[in-house]
Amino acid sequence: MRYLRTFRSSKTFKALLLFFSGTGILYLLLFSPWGNRLLCGVVEQGLSSAFETPVQVREFSLTHNRFDLLFDDENGNVISTQGGFSLLTLRLYAHYRIDYPQKGGINALGIPLKTEGSLNGGISAFDIHGNAKALGGDVLYRIQLHRFKLASLYLVLNRIYYEGLLRLLDYPSSTDTVLKGTVDLRGFDTRFVEGFVRLSTQTDRFVPTEILSDKDNEPFSLHSLLADQYGQVRAFDVNVILEASMEHAGVLEQFVGMHLAGPADLKVILTGDKKLLALNGRSSIARSDTSFSALIPNLEPKRLAIDVAHADVAEVFTLFALPSPLTGTVDINGNFGIESGKLDVRLNRASTLPEVLKREYNITQPPIRFNADLTADLSKTGVRYRGSFASDLKRLEFADSASHDQMLRELLKTFR
Repeated sequence: MRYLRTFRSSKTFKALLLFFSGTGILYLLLFSPWGNRLLCGVVEQGLSSAFETPVQVREFSLTHNRFDLLFDDENGNVISTQGGFSLLTLRLYAHYRIDYPQKGGINALGIPLKTEGSLNGGISAFDIHGNAKALGGDVLYRIQLHRFKLASLYLVLNRIYYEGLLRLLDYPSSTDTVLKGTVDLRGFDTRFVEGFVRLSTQTDRFVPTEILSDKDNEPFSLHSLLADQYGQVRAFDVNVILEASMEHAGVLEQFVGMHLAGPADLKVILTGDKKLLALNGRSSIARSDTSFSALIPNLEPKRLAIDVAHADVAEVFTLFALPSPLTGTVDINGNFGIESGKLDVRLNRASTLPEVLKREYNITQPPIRFNADLTADLSKTGVRYRGSFASDLKRLEFADSASHDQMLRELLKTFR
């Protein structure tokens, strides 16, 4: 008993008493119904501050291993989550539901959205699985975080309303195009990104819209895209495949800066690292066998090569949303560097269409069958042309034209 009285008056006993008393009070504040009622106001104030809009907590309960939270805003947008956790292993598992019927409030996306899914994991690995309804379509997603940094992303898109997507990006659009595809990328946390992106579009109605100019009027570069807030690009490796097919290439008009039409397909492989990226692609656009490649050292494009074999001339005009005054096939070969380049174009078994020339281009001439080739040499001093033209009417040749104007003058002399 004497030892007990001595222990009760010691600093160790007072420290233990203070610790257990504090723990008991903290437990009551955090995990008891009475404490939950006190914390509800604090949680509501914190959520209002985080979302920068008034919210109201409808349900809130917290025990030593379970939680339940539901809140909404004045627009009727709702977020709810229920689940459990372990303070010993620092792991969490939960189910969540988000219902955004209206814009504004806690809905920062600006579009109606419904999504639900599950959360599971801890600090080293955290998984998010779910499905969503947005932009008229469905999305399945799986996201993995490593130490709360994005590690992998998996998406399945089904019938996403393309016009709504472009309007979300502040671009005009008038089409019934729907988008579907799969995105499977991993290695973001290790900066070795690999995987694939496969997308396709279906279009029954497309109306061209005004092409918007660059809003910021700032040049785009890979360096600016990948740089951090200090303007530095950390080392990375990439091995990604992109496959895309479109029933109507016009859906890209706002991104390429010109009106397009007709079907298009593309397969691109991007490999390399910060010091050297290599891009290789293939396409059957305009019924051709097209290949192209680019070398990008230090994130600055240095060389581009393109080879188009046996493309249908009429479909080439259609691709650029122009009526075709010609039939036949065309072969194109080009190699371009920073300060020079060369482009070879060969028309085979071509024929003019007088009715199209008259109606669309106000040019009157009889039908002509011909073969032609044109070579353009690009340099810092300008563009020089040479080529030949052989038809069922006449043959002409020209060479070493120093400018566009001189080339036209030489052509006129040939016709005199």
